[in-house]
Amino acid sequence: MRFLRVQPTGAGLAELYSPEYFERDFRCGRSAASASDREAFRAENQALLASFEARIPARATPRRLLEVGSSTGWLLLEARERGWEPKGVELSAEAVARSRALGLDVFHGDLTAAALPDQSVDLIYMGDVLEHVPDCRAVIEEVARVLAPGGVLVLRGPITTHSLARSFALSVYRGVGGTITLREPPYHLWEFTPATLRTLLESAGLEWVSARQSKIPPGRAHGAKSVPQQLILFGFDCVNWPLTTLLNARGDRIQLIARRP
Repeated sequence: MRFLRVQPTGAGLAELYSPEYFERDFRCGRSAASASDREAFRAENQALLASFEARIPARATPRRLLEVGSSTGWLLLEARERGWEPKGVELSAEAVARSRALGLDVFHGDLTAAALPDQSVDLIYMGDVLEHVPDCRAVIEEVARVLAPGGVLVLRGPITTHSLARSFALSVYRGVGGTITLREPPYHLWEFTPATLRTLLESAGLEWVSARQSKIPPGRAHGAKSVPQQLILFGFDCVNWPLTTLLNARGDRIQLIARRP
């Protein structure tokens, strides 16, 4: 498990998630759309909710959804329209204001500060969130506390350094005694692998159900890279992409399911 040696905290952390972040760096540059564009994410959100509904049986009372890192609230809005009882937690004041303008129940702050009641949620969704929080263990312990018995955690996010190219590059740096300096806003405070995620979840008392890795296809390099670096990365990714697709191994992203007993 890797992490930034120097991490932003408090007001400095909150300032990273300014309105510009949701227009330019939302989802770490993997989406050309801004967070305010509902249509750009509608199909994805509908597919997510269909998968949630397959895991939480229908009943007389509304199913209770909590999204941690709810951004501008489009998933919560879709959930409400499908009969869920949705709540959100979001660090950005701008995103919270947009969500509340839609009539959504969104807490401004982090999950631990929200102080939700014990066993009050049926499903918690965290999409590209856990790597951003200062204390990932405290967040997962809070997830376990607020989930109802049998409740489900759906977590998606990067496992970037688990991929072949990044693992190789880090090994080279370590071999020559090099230091890696991050030359971009420090959004990701942690870099997980499947094994460290499983250890983290199980240490909080959650049961590991399943995990599916994915790999960003070759030719979509993130950040500024020289031509030789791009060629080397492309070569690694041409091997990595089918390896991940066929064997569920060495991905750079993961979606996992865990359950509270």
